[in-house]
Amino acid sequence: MILWDVAPTGFPMAWQNSGEFWAQTGMAVARHPLLVLACSAVPSAERAYLLLHADPIPRWRLTLHEAVLTVWRVLLCIGAVWVVLTPERWRAFWSRFSDNDAMQKSLQHLGAYLGQHLHVVLWELVLFAAAFLLLNYALVWTARGLARLGALREVDWQRAFVSVLRNLVLVPLALIYLVELLQQKFY
Repeated sequence: MILWDVAPTGFPMAWQNSGEFWAQTGMAVARHPLLVLACSAVPSAERAYLLLHADPIPRWRLTLHEAVLTVWRVLLCIGAVWVVLTPERWRAFWSRFSDNDAMQKSLQHLGAYLGQHLHVVLWELVLFAAAFLLLNYALVWTARGLARLGALREVDWQRAFVSVLRNLVLVPLALIYLVELLQQKFY
């Protein structure tokens, strides 16, 4: 007698997982909103400054801005991991990566999962890209709506506003979502 696995696979499983990832992302941001805001505020302000700066920026100063931005993006990645990992998840994560044997087993588990569920992971990534593309369009439409109301009349201000929103909203949510997606695959 053959028992068939009736668990959803492919797109239905990816849809279900994506809903869980969004819920986990929302809870992570709700637990640490100031950390997310603090990590994303500096890149947002820096991008707005560069977009609104009218005079040519010297090469050395532009390089310095990019270095600061890179450091803050690394902090944002660390902040995304911190936000996602609750104390219980941190202990589980640490137990899986504390020594070489545990890390080897976790990576083998990840490889086996990807080998068996690659179509689900690909659908999850397609849903991720679609959701964040729609969120990006919502941010752009918000800026255009404000422009119609007269709040953002100049094109440079609209571009700076969209850039700030992307850095404040889109980038942290995307990082937290991806960390959530990846950390679930290690267990």
